Amino acid sequence: MIQGRHRKARGILMGLAFGLAALFASSHASADDTQAERPFLGGFLQESRILYPLTIGQWTARDEHRYEQAEAGASVRYQHGDLRDRWIDVYFYPAGIVPDEHVRAMAQGTVDGIRASPGNEGLPAGELETSHIALSGDKGRRPVTLYSAGFVLARDGTRYASAMTLLAKDLYYIKGRYSGEAASHTPESLHAELKDFSTRLVRETRLYSTGECWMPPPIVQVAAPDPKATGALVNIGSEGAARAVGFADRVEAVDAGSSEAAIAQFLAYSTSGRWISGCNPPEDMTPAVPDGMRELRFEYRAPPERSDGSTPRLRSPRAGVG
Repeated sequence: MIQGRHRKARGILMGLAFGLAALFASSHASADDTQAERPFLGGFLQESRILYPLTIGQWTARDEHRYEQAEAGASVRYQHGDLRDRWIDVYFYPAGIVPDEHVRAMAQGTVDGIRASPGNEGLPAGELETSHIALSGDKGRRPVTLYSAGFVLARDGTRYASAMTLLAKDLYYIKGRYSGEAASHTPESLHAELKDFSTRLVRETRLYSTGECWMPPPIVQVAAPDPKATGALVNIGSEGAARAVGFADRVEAVDAGSSEAAIAQFLAYSTSGRWISGCNPPEDMTPAVPDGMRELRFEYRAPPERSDGSTPRLRSPRAGVG
């Protein structure tokens, strides 16, 4: 594990790691295998910290709700100025490692479910739209894919224009819902407004998790690391001599506690496809909370014996999620 005094060295390399990880197509397969072998909540994910903005343009966070079931996460309601009838609900809940096609399927399922709900048959519903959000400040990182749609729904005899957005980022789903009476709003206008809001939200929100998803290779102290050894991935040296050599399963270093060893460990972790975006070492789970941000903390208990942590309720409708 990289020690606290080397945190700065690791932080400097985070941007580089984003680019390196993107070069290795095997990373998702390796990470999927890892998640399948471990409990999800309380195992693969043990703690999470979500830092979200209190204001986005004219929208202000007015209410926060944590759901009883851990897998349902939490929701935040943003109100538009002083207008009590205009709000956007945002939901954060754990996803794990999910490919884009799974996120799309979940978004399409939400739209199809709304269309099929009693009273909504035959009401206007737009097709699912795909767009991409470049993450500012995360150089070299793959853009986040946003799925969204606008539609009309009926509730208690009243028609509403509505919109939905869904994306996955750093081991979490982020979902947005926005509705208003059809007499005053159109699905197209709410859809456009919610997409803009979601883009700003995802760029400003920070998500940190730890657990068994954090699996850097161990550092082994040796007299003379060999950068030409079979399987060597990275070589950190000075004056022509290797100080640390990183492999997929270990780091060999002259000094196991050195910054060179920490750098080699993180780079080997990234380039071997083992690094998972959003997963961090335990010592990084107390991030500073800037002014204008609020922190949500989740601590997931270990699942019951013989449970993999992904019980059927993880795939059932989540109470309170629109």
